[in-house]
Amino acid sequence: MKKNRIINSIKNITLGFCALTLISCGGFGTIVKMPAIKDVPAGQYARIIKLNNFSAAPDKTFAGLVFVKKGASVCTDYPREEIIKSLDELTMMEKNSYRYFSNYKIAAGGKTYGFVSIPVEYQATLWENEKDETCKYKVQITWLGNEHNDNGGEIPQFGPGGGHGGGHGGGHGR
Repeated sequence: MKKNRIINSIKNITLGFCALTLISCGGFGTIVKMPAIKDVPAGQYARIIKLNNFSAAPDKTFAGLVFVKKGASVCTDYPREEIIKSLDELTMMEKNSYRYFSNYKIAAGGKTYGFVSIPVEYQATLWENEKDETCKYKVQITWLGNEHNDNGGEIPQFGPGGGHGGGHGGGHGR
């Protein structure tokens, strides 16, 4: 059983790298490294994008937060997004989960555009596209688990070039 999981993981990682290679050749743009940080700084943000995984087990539906600074052109490709004004809008369970999230800085060219907080079973990739003024930086969130959730349902796998998702990057309708 464990051997099959390892083989499936290797296959998924290989497919992921192949997809990233193909996408980077003709997709959204350039991958930008996001440095890990200890905590998201407290302060005012233009918007906070709450990510919801509708296919996950009931206690795992909170897929992360994207904090966008004023004037930043940042969006996500996640299909279930909700704009919140502050962390006070999170439920008690979400607030508790958020304390254990991994945090990353959305930065390029010496300027910080925002922050990403995601559970450890997710990965964030930052894509830069100089040509898209409404979404210059797209945060791609990928679930790292197996293909099925605890309830046996499919977990969606998302990519940067699909154009699917809420895309709350400034009213561009992605």
